[in-house]
Amino acid sequence: MSDKQSMLRVLGISGSPRNGNSKYLLSMALEAAKEVNDKLVVTELFSFKGKKFEPCNSCFSCAKEKNYGECIIKDDFQELREKWMQADAVIYSVPVYHVSIPGQLKCFIDRLGNSGKKIKDVAAPKFMKSVGAIAQGSHLFGGQELAITFLLHHAVLMNCIPVSGDGWQSYLGAAGWTITKRDRTAIENDFGENERDAEITVQAARTLGMRVTEMALILRQGMNNLQGSFAPDTTYMPILKQINS
Repeated sequence: MSDKQSMLRVLGISGSPRNGNSKYLLSMALEAAKEVNDKLVVTELFSFKGKKFEPCNSCFSCAKEKNYGECIIKDDFQELREKWMQADAVIYSVPVYHVSIPGQLKCFIDRLGNSGKKIKDVAAPKFMKSVGAIAQGSHLFGGQELAITFLLHHAVLMNCIPVSGDGWQSYLGAAGWTITKRDRTAIENDFGENERDAEITVQAARTLGMRVTEMALILRQGMNNLQGSFAPDTTYMPILKQINS
């Protein structure tokens, strides 16, 4: 493997239609991810701002042999799907929408679930990416953990490994609130002013970034050492292909 190919890829996905608090917390997580091993880890941030994602129309064209696994709806889905497939770890960061995630991200996940899991001659492929989630909203009890839980369920459904942060700051993932402010820089500003809740949220985002990255390194090393045992099982093809690329 070349040095570039052997880099561990951590993809951060900001599921907000604007660049604001979700992107800020994600940048904190990716910064910490890079610090785990700055010579081995490469990070990338994808923002939903200005992107277009149509909903899945249940046409099942992605299941047809002629375009197996490919979605026939052409928009920004293809770009993000490719980045998701190439990543070793994925960190989602979202604002809470109706105690869940934004519709644009849901459209991506729906289509990823349909087309992403259709690999020719492989039933229920194991992608084995480490996945973490960050959620923030206007209110303290505004659905953050429900949004995070949805994303962790998505990780399980994609045969990935859900990861939380550390201790009491992060039971399921990193959660925060803007103290009812609508400013795009609310959490960043509060953190700069040493506001306690913002400090906890940033710390949770950072530890989440670290733990997701550490898990990805552990998964890579373990699969690399045991690939002879797993190679006969075609469901492990995606991750084995990943570590040998």
